[in-house]
Amino acid sequence: MSLLEIPILPDQVSTTRNPARYLAEIWQAHFADIPRANQVDIAYCQPWKRRLGLIRLSLDSTSSFIGINALLQLSQIPECVLIITIAHELTHYAHGFGSPLPRIYEHPHAHNVVKHEMERRGLSTMLALCDNWIDENWFAFYEQEHQTGWLNLPASSRSARRQHQT
Repeated sequence: MSLLEIPILPDQVSTTRNPARYLAEIWQAHFADIPRANQVDIAYCQPWKRRLGLIRLSLDSTSSFIGINALLQLSQIPECVLIITIAHELTHYAHGFGSPLPRIYEHPHAHNVVKHEMERRGLSTMLALCDNWIDENWFAFYEQEHQTGWLNLPASSRSARRQHQT
């Protein structure tokens, strides 16, 4: 795991945007047909500029890790952005990327397969809202937070990042 993927521990996360709770609810509501073939962990990571989330499979395939952009825990980010980011990573999991499930496609984003899958699973409206907000606000929001030195992120998240960056 690179320094940019160091997770923020669950006790450092606000309970209002608890990613594990969102993962469970999204899986049950939209991905109930997808078997949980291994342990799936989720945590906030770094405040990436060009990435909202990622999914990785452990070398022994016993666990998958979903990393979420740390900025998505902030209340200024619409909840739909967090939900769609997690659903996006679950779509990869369902398609066999970052999971031990069989690969359905050769490439994870070819031919808009993620978008089509999320639409098929009833997430069209939320996906449109998310895409709109990202297009209109993300880079300005990111720059504003970056210029403050991530002051709006929980203090424990900032100190954990600083310790790992030295």
